Amino acid sequence: MMIPYSVAQRGYSTLKRSHERSLMSANKSKERTANMIATATTAAEVSFTSFLFGCAQGKFGGVAMWGIPVDLVSGLGLHILGFTGVAGAKYGHHLHALADGALASYMNGLGRSVGRSFQTDTDRANIAAAAATVSGDISGITGGASLADEELARMVRAGR
Repeated sequence: MMIPYSVAQRGYSTLKRSHERSLMSANKSKERTANMIATATTAAEVSFTSFLFGCAQGKFGGVAMWGIPVDLVSGLGLHILGFTGVAGAKYGHHLHALADGALASYMNGLGRSVGRSFQTDTDRANIAAAAATVSGDISGITGGASLADEELARMVRAGR
């Protein structure tokens, strides 16, 4: 039994369109995935660079080059390198992401110091109270009472 040419042609055309739609959908998915990976990579580079500069500033207390904070110098320098094309078109955006992280670290420190200048005595008292709670002061929970060593040892023995 032979299938009429027009029916076969219509079936072939439908199959071809379906295949083309599938390819377009797969290409869109690839593109979306590539964009998500690029965004996640940039976010990781910016965040990690900011974290590293924050650690350095926290440990050494204000690292500076030529009297300028090192995170600001690095951020500007890395952006300049990115714009000059030193890393090539394929990797230049990574230099910009690292530069953004360094600048984010600098701006965070600047913002923190400006914010401290706005603090009132009430703000400082609230911050101190919150810090005591965060650091593990549980006197508010226990009413200020603590267990004596003997009482703690008795409780441990009773639990065995």
